[in-house]
Amino acid sequence: MAVDAGCHTCPVPEDALADDSNPPSAGPIHLVGGINFTTWPDLKWSRGNSHVSLLQSKFEEWHASAPVSIDAVLREDRLGIDLVARVPKGIPKHEWSLDLGDALHNLRSAFDAVAWGMAHFKDSEPTRPKSVYFPICTDEKQWKKALRDWVSEIPPEFQERLRIMQPFTYMPTGGVSVLSMLHDLDIQDKHREILTVSADLQGINLDGSFEYEDHDTQAVLRVDMRNDVKFGDGVVLGTIYAGGPIRMVGQMILRPAMKVQLTYRKTAHDVMPMLQQFATETRRCLDILLFGLASSDETDAEEWPPMDVGLPPA
Repeated sequence: MAVDAGCHTCPVPEDALADDSNPPSAGPIHLVGGINFTTWPDLKWSRGNSHVSLLQSKFEEWHASAPVSIDAVLREDRLGIDLVARVPKGIPKHEWSLDLGDALHNLRSAFDAVAWGMAHFKDSEPTRPKSVYFPICTDEKQWKKALRDWVSEIPPEFQERLRIMQPFTYMPTGGVSVLSMLHDLDIQDKHREILTVSADLQGINLDGSFEYEDHDTQAVLRVDMRNDVKFGDGVVLGTIYAGGPIRMVGQMILRPAMKVQLTYRKTAHDVMPMLQQFATETRRCLDILLFGLASSDETDAEEWPPMDVGLPPA
């Protein structure tokens, strides 16, 4: 399964977390929760990270307590074998979807909390408080709108921190930023369930699994997998066409690897690796927003190498 190399991380230098003991004139303004800034961004990020860990635990517990298997069932015409899913306890997909939504929403909300804190820094009052939000802009036109909405009212240093986080400032053509993807999935989750569950049946060994009525039969097997079916107990996942009448089916014990995925821009992504990358990259982005960039003599922002770590395998 190919890695989607079009997803780009936040442009965060290694020394983004500078020493807060430096006076303001010697470095960037440090926004420290509970000291000179709201704690809500860190709390939201922590809660989102907790949901990621909770979802991982639920996946593992379910897989351990309700192993999924696949039965090989001879078709009535005896020309093929259906692969039938057996799920003893059912799949709690709705519960997982709710946890996924909570994780996405809290990670995304952490950035709106930063925007709100910047708009109210040192007891400032934004002209239009209902317009305060964390913008995610894919072009200059969207950024100019954000400036008109509220960003132009905050200190220039904060404006610059918001600007460098925008996908259009560092994302190659055709790429996808972590923040853009997080934002889009958070919106999708509000409208519909986005999780899918499937079984990975690649590499099935069919040697000795059945016998032809005529032992001299020479045929080429054909496997037709139904990728569009809704996974569940009793569902036919695919069919093995034998190319001739089958006399009997031997015991086939198939333990597929379960895949919990979501689809973004027509590409399927495994949920847990994706969420873990979201947690890591959103923390890096938040640190830049709160603490600013490293000084120019330590890191030249114009010389940062392109960050293209890619999303987890689909």
